[in-house]
Amino acid sequence: MRVGVIPESLLERLGMAAGVAPVPLAEVGFAFLLARTVMVGTRLGVFEALAGGAATAADVAARLGTEPVATGRLLRALAGCRYLVVEGERFALAAMARRFLLEDSDGTCRDRLLFEFLEWQWSQHFEEYVRSGRPIAPLEALGDEEQRLYQRGMRAGIDPLARELALRLKLPSGATAALDLGGGHGLYSVALCRRHPALSATILEREEAIRHAAPLLAREGMGARVVHRAGDLVRDDLGEGRYDVVLLCALVHHFTDDDNRALMGRVARALRPGGVAVVFEAMRGDIGARPRQVGALMDLFLATISPAGTRFPEEIAAWQQAAGLRPRRPLRLRLAPDLVAQAAVKPAVKPALARR
Repeated sequence: MRVGVIPESLLERLGMAAGVAPVPLAEVGFAFLLARTVMVGTRLGVFEALAGGAATAADVAARLGTEPVATGRLLRALAGCRYLVVEGERFALAAMARRFLLEDSDGTCRDRLLFEFLEWQWSQHFEEYVRSGRPIAPLEALGDEEQRLYQRGMRAGIDPLARELALRLKLPSGATAALDLGGGHGLYSVALCRRHPALSATILEREEAIRHAAPLLAREGMGARVVHRAGDLVRDDLGEGRYDVVLLCALVHHFTDDDNRALMGRVARALRPGGVAVVFEAMRGDIGARPRQVGALMDLFLATISPAGTRFPEEIAAWQQAAGLRPRRPLRLRLAPDLVAQAAVKPAVKPALARR
């Protein structure tokens, strides 16, 4: 997937093809307006206010406690962006908004859009990061409400991704125990356990994160098969030979290369022979000499807010190999090709040669 200008007329298509259309103006001058408009509509409750049917701007303003004329401008902007449809003087939800932006809809992205207000603030540090090379590390100073937004935002809209990962990831035959490091909301563990009925998972997470992640996990109805355990990912002993699967989802970009190499050593020790360590997150995947758009943007963003940006799968495979694991080929999601699972297997114990 790419994000960019979408021509709507023959003249615009010709201009794009001829290279005379001012693409930077459109991508910079209007993309941020589009993003902020949808974000504000979500935070003010516009989409929820229209969930029951079409309404006028005055009706929506009365429901939200907002100013009617300004509310009308927001509604027209959302209609122009195809999130709403206009029916005379009334506005109604477009199918896309009903599917993805209502709080109770299946696959809703609402919480992610609310979390984008935090990411918007963090992205304003791009220039500072490029000048200094030093990240801002905002996750280390999240307040309680920001931690709630973070956990809910990370959970929002990822159901199809979790199902695809669970479907395509090869686990050891008869796997029963999984460890999910920093798994927060736990959906990736939930998807794996639903796919493999004999499997149970423990999510090792910080206590302040569990406070807001636990209600999200409880909604999945997995009972004792997927549980949280408070702990320190960097310092806690992960045990030896306890797990068939260790998941590291959207985690390694929070640590330096040295920390990740040390962590992978602890992960390898915690695996049973034949067990699998899985690093799953946005990774680089250049097409020839041209970086993939979404992966390259994520690299800049993650490097601004954490000790490292994205990595190539080969870098992660090198950590795994150094820890005594055997890396598999990278698994790139079909639904989101910039998300990659780099798995590695712990070699089975070879029986000692019998003495003659």
